[in-house]
Amino acid sequence: GGKDRGYIVQIPVPDSETANRRLEQQSDRDKTLGYHRDRMSTRIRTFRTFLISSALLVAAAGIACANGCTRPTHVEQYGAMREVLREGRTQSRVTLEDVTSRSGAVAVGALAGLGGEITIVDGETWIARSVDGVAEVTGPGTASSDDATLLTASHVDDWIEIPLTEGGGGRKLEDMLARLAEAHGIDASRPFPFVIEARFSTLELHVIAGACPIANPAGEPPWRFSAATPIEGRLVGFHAVNQDGVMTHHGSDVHLHAIIPDEDGTLTGHVDHVVVEPGGLLRLPSSR
Repeated sequence: GGKDRGYIVQIPVPDSETANRRLEQQSDRDKTLGYHRDRMSTRIRTFRTFLISSALLVAAAGIACANGCTRPTHVEQYGAMREVLREGRTQSRVTLEDVTSRSGAVAVGALAGLGGEITIVDGETWIARSVDGVAEVTGPGTASSDDATLLTASHVDDWIEIPLTEGGGGRKLEDMLARLAEAHGIDASRPFPFVIEARFSTLELHVIAGACPIANPAGEPPWRFSAATPIEGRLVGFHAVNQDGVMTHHGSDVHLHAIIPDEDGTLTGHVDHVVVEPGGLLRLPSSR
């Protein structure tokens, strides 16, 4: 009872055949374990290579952007042509002071109530109204009382200038604008503003007078202008594909206004038809 009990653990000693079999099994396990270790090592090396490659791609993208990656120009739309011109929803949607309070404003559109045409560019705001069948133009300042029911607007502080070696009108002009925009880093599938300073062999304008003559033929007719001879001036507008009835009229990829000299000062209006002569200058937003 008072003595410590001793415990003897018996460890069986295998015979030589059993020992050899266990050694072979251990060898197989070591080989299998080594295989898994090799696979794990390979996966680690592959993952490290992936991380290094990804880092290099990100760095390359950063360098590419620093050297001039495409930066889309933000374009704002107030109202849509369809709802304003065809449905007659001509309420005020934005004041021109709000638009011009930011630098680099460029915009085209119509006054609330379809009371006239709006052209904004180069820090100037030109408004044309048809009064008793005569066009009256105010500008270049922005009146606090002027607001728009329809306006396409953007803000561009940095323009690039591209000499126009060719001219044209209609679809040819639209295609030329898209091609030159793409060549200078602008995504032409998205709306963008532009300015053309040139001589026009053909120029036809109108100034709306309270009603769309197509949707409401009984309304007050717009004032119209057609250049009798070639004339120099500026086109201010937006190129916008798939924006029919919103930013552009149906069948067109551009919404254009013109600013031209007049014997009484300056004339502006919505462009119905224009042909640009070669030798002009195209201004596009810088893509950098």
